[in-house]
Amino acid sequence: MIGRALRAQARVARGDVVLLGLAVAAVALSATLATSVPAELAAAPPDVRRELAAPFDAVLATYAGMLAAVYGSFRYTIDQRDGIIAQRLMLQSRWATLAVRVPASAVGGAVVALAAVGGGRSALALAMGGIPVVPSAVVATLALGAAAALWGLGLGIIIRAHLAALFLVALSMGVAVVLAAIASPVAVFLPLLAGLQAFGFDVTAVGVAPGAGLAQGVAGMIAGGWLLLALGAGGALFLRRDVTSG
Repeated sequence: MIGRALRAQARVARGDVVLLGLAVAAVALSATLATSVPAELAAAPPDVRRELAAPFDAVLATYAGMLAAVYGSFRYTIDQRDGIIAQRLMLQSRWATLAVRVPASAVGGAVVALAAVGGGRSALALAMGGIPVVPSAVVATLALGAAAALWGLGLGIIIRAHLAALFLVALSMGVAVVLAAIASPVAVFLPLLAGLQAFGFDVTAVGVAPGAGLAQGVAGMIAGGWLLLALGAGGALFLRRDVTSG
């Protein structure tokens, strides 16, 4: 049963235009970081460029998390809208379909995050000259993208309505960035900023007031709780609810 579900998911992955579209969007959005870099920085010493480029890791991870969450939601809701989910359930069990979709969504989210890192880093390299890449920051961004896609998948299953899910998932991630400037002690508990802190990013780079952040371990528990809540509720509904109705 799992083997059949994996083969069906692999066929979708080979022509995943949703993934392609969001990867292109991630490259384009992250590349805009270069517009905020003064031209004279390209002539600055390497140590200065390294120090100035460090906050961009958190900004790129923010973009990656938001777009990966949209991918997780969009991939599910468009499949439900087009009847693909219903067709799959005629051939395989609900638990097998869900068991395969969860890792597939996570991989897709990581790919979107990789596109964001690649686009942003390439743009910054052109704007600032050679800048070092921190492998741990790249890995953390990919992990955040995978987790964000699962958040999007869970909410997408719960909401179901395609356009409503697209809007609400984006809002669920983006609201933290908006609140960061006016209510940092609240914003750091929301899914996106909790995830950034859990993976070790400096959230002051995205507007959080100094000293308002959470300890990494606490942030990890909060982010994990959000993720388990979304996936648990979404998974429970998927296993019981009629997927043929919107």
